Amino acid sequence: MKKILDLAELPWFAGLPGEVLAGIEAGSRRRHVARGQLILERGDPGSSVLFVLSGSVLAVQWTPSGREIVYSEIASGSAFGELSVLSGTPRSLSLYARTACVLLEMPGPLLIGLVDTQPLVRQAVLRGLVRRIHDLTERVHELTSLDVEERLRAYLLRVSLEHGGLEPGCRVPDPPTHAEMANMIGANREAVSRVLAKLSRAGIIESGRKYLRILRPDALILDETGKGG
Repeated sequence: MKKILDLAELPWFAGLPGEVLAGIEAGSRRRHVARGQLILERGDPGSSVLFVLSGSVLAVQWTPSGREIVYSEIASGSAFGELSVLSGTPRSLSLYARTACVLLEMPGPLLIGLVDTQPLVRQAVLRGLVRRIHDLTERVHELTSLDVEERLRAYLLRVSLEHGGLEPGCRVPDPPTHAEMANMIGANREAVSRVLAKLSRAGIIESGRKYLRILRPDALILDETGKGG
């Protein structure tokens, strides 16, 4: 069973006094969400912020034709929904569980109170918002400047850094499907499958059903021409 994080292990709450943590726990509720379950929908009222204590969540939007676009994967320890709480606007994206998850749902007024009274929380929220802007800027750059293979290489490199740095042989737990990778990088599943097969033949990755191992993460790094090693 995957580890369920304590409140003190969440970046927003690290260093808070025990009585503050107890108040957060008492004022929030835990939710157990099955794989594939919708957590919240675009347009819903932004009345709470949620923390991933275990598992991972996908932030998505659907085009009028029904195509799913994945904006980000939200990993264990991360928060989502704070933009709507802070701005007083409806949810801008839909979110569903990529894996079985344990979530902590905090009411919006409790978050606002913490931002007003706890400098550590306020600083963590600001850092998270700045990081999100940087991530979105990088995503726009990739979508407008890189082809499918280059975008997939960049995505796999980020995955490697998240799960094992640049150590050769990193095995990715709960790897995304080809369709999920395609949605994350703005491509179709067939194109992603072709690139993965090419990287596998080159000895850069090993992949299979529910299996992904990055053998040579350094070879995923794009050079100044936009090509990998």
